[in-house]
Formats: sequence, structure tokens, C-alpha cells
Amino acid sequence: MEENKKLSEIKDFVETAELFLVSQGDYQETLNIVAESALKVSAADRVCLIMKNKKEELMIEVGLPQYDHGICKKITPETGETLLRQVMGGESIVLVTNPCEDRRVAYMRELIMTYGISSILFLPLFFGGESTGILVFDWVDGGKFSKEILEKIKLFGRLASRAIGMEKKRKKDRKKILQDEKLRSLGEHSSQVAHIIRNSLTIIGGFSGRLLNRLTESKFGESKIDSELGETLWGTAKIIDDESKKLERIVNDILTITSLKSPVLEPHNINEFLKEELLRIDSNGLKLRLKLSKQLNGVNMAFDRNMMSICIQDLIRNAGEASASRILIKTKLKAKQREVMISATNDGKKINPYILKDIFSPFVTTKTDGTGLGLAIIQSIVKKHGGNIYVSSGDKTEFTITLPLVKP
Repeated sequence: MEENKKLSEIKDFVETAELFLVSQGDYQETLNIVAESALKVSAADRVCLIMKNKKEELMIEVGLPQYDHGICKKITPETGETLLRQVMGGESIVLVTNPCEDRRVAYMRELIMTYGISSILFLPLFFGGESTGILVFDWVDGGKFSKEILEKIKLFGRLASRAIGMEKKRKKDRKKILQDEKLRSLGEHSSQVAHIIRNSLTIIGGFSGRLLNRLTESKFGESKIDSELGETLWGTAKIIDDESKKLERIVNDILTITSLKSPVLEPHNINEFLKEELLRIDSNGLKLRLKLSKQLNGVNMAFDRNMMSICIQDLIRNAGEASASRILIKTKLKAKQREVMISATNDGKKINPYILKDIFSPFVTTKTDGTGLGLAIIQSIVKKHGGNIYVSSGDKTEFTITLPLVKP
């Protein structure tokens, strides 16, 4: 009997491993399989999978039974965030055998009473030395688990962590390949064409500007234009001038994104760089404020000053185009991750959530006269520095850049 039981357990794990392998290529399917397999391996009555999102927030990704869990809900301090982060930080399983009396799960009191939950187990998931999420198991109506089940859960946790971690990596790699293909396609012939167009635009812009200046002087100066023809000429010249400037900006953005080379890494202090950068930037009436981390004072890191200047200028320009009135730029040292974080928060228009996930792709824009290349340029520069950029948009829109703390 004992031998048959062990063979059955081995079979369960083999089947679970096979399911993980079959799920390759679909991140959500992998998460679903992890939750389903966790329920089967542990003999628990309820299970949920909580993962970190790009903003490091904890979200309920999968829950079984499905009708019992707030899938896609954000975990808050009121719903157990403090305990869950402690478990993830401690890297050890946490077992609650008397949930009705245990203060750590007081936030679950109503749930515990409703379902008669008798035991809770928190299993942190790690991949590549980094915390990715947590599995929460519930047993109800006096259901208990043995040391054997605990060992099975530990073994399952390693398998699940690897499956999720590998799938996240594949997802990230696929996204990078797709982005690189878009940029490669954009850059194949656009650079040469853009140079030709820019030469013509420079001539058009120069003459239209001179014409507009002359007509403006006539309209608002001593010799005002009274004729209908004069008014029409002024309006036409204004349109030509505005549109040529818009086209020139598009061409310049195309030339920038297609000619980006590897960054020239030199030692700079990020706080001092931002102070100097904001002094020379034309904010166009936008109120700029800095909140710099004191931990970064005197700390040099390696980055390309010219490239990072483009990033900061484009973030400020983007805020202005979104009708923002102010922007707050902050720095923060993430010592554990050996990263520096730069965030730019503006009070402009909310970004459409349907566009948000593709906002860094070339030619994706929320503006009728936007090029859709500014944010793609920023992401390309940040990636070339080995960093990442994220965005969130609600009452305020925040762009967050993380850069590795590469010391010169």
C-alpha cells in the first residue's frame, strides 16, 4: 500500500511537470495550471496565486474555486499586504494552524468564519533569487495536513516557481524581439529617406517662417492688412509653418530612434545631472519640481549624459503635450536591487487604458498630432543602459525609469 501511494505521488508530480512543459508560450495558462496543480498536490480546499506586477504591487492572479476569489484585485494593507510581503521577504513557508486566533490573519476573519477555514499555508515563490509571488492554501472544516503533504508542497513550490519564472522570461524575451523587429523595420530605409525629407522641410520651414513674419508685421504693425486676401494669406502661411514644424519634429524623432548607438558610459551623479538638466530645459510654462534622494548625493553611476538628457526632455515634453501643469521628478536608491529609480509624475490627461500596454511601441500615441516616437525613444535609451521603464496612469500619470547602479 505504501509503495503504491508513493508511486501515485510520483505520478502526480510527473503529470504536473508535463503540464508545465505543455503550457510553454502562454503565461496566463501557466498560472492557471500552477493553481490547479497546487490544489491537487496539497489536497487543500482553496488556493490562490498572488503575483507582483510591474509596479511591484501584489495582485490576485488566479483563485480556485474561481467564484471565491477577487481575481485581478490589488492586495492592500487592509487585505493582508503587510503579512504577504513579510512572507515573500523571509523566503520561508508560513503555517497558520489556528486562524481564528492568529492576529497575522485577522484581515481574513470574515472569510475564515464564512468557510470554516481551519489551516492556512503561505508558500513564497522565487526564481533567480528574486521573489515573484506567493501561493496561499486554505483547508476547511478541520482539514489538516501532514509532514508528507508539507514536503510535497515545498517540492511543488520549486517546480511552480521555475515554471512561472521561465514563462515570465520567455514573455519578456518575446516582447523584446517584437520591439526590436519593429525598430529594425523602421530603420531599414527610413534614415536615408528622413534626411532627404528634412532637407526639403528646412527650406519650406525657412521660407514659410519668413512669409509668416512679414504677414504678421503687416497685420499687427502700423500697416495693417484690411483686405480679405491679406487675412487669407496670413492664415495659410500660419498653417504651412505649423505643419512644417510638425513634420520636422517627426523626421527628427525618426532619425533619433534609428541612429541610437550603444551608450558611452561615463561617471555622473544622477542628482546633479537632473538639477543641471532642469535649469537648461524650456518647460513652456510647466512647473518643474525635484525631489532627490539624499542617499544618492555623492554617488556616481555610469550613464550616457546626452542620451539621458533626451529622456528627461522627452518626458517633460510629453507631460506638456498631455496638458499637464506640473511635473515632479524624483530619484530613489534601491540598494537591495542595486538600482536607481527616476520617476516623473505629471497631472496631465489620463492615458487610455487600451493604449497603456502599447504606449512604448513606435507610432502609438494618444495625441492627434503626436509622432508616437518620443516614448519609444526613451524606452530604447533606457534598455540600452540595461534598465526598464514603466507607466501608470490614473489621477496622475507616472513614468518610472530603473537603471542599474553601475559604478564607473
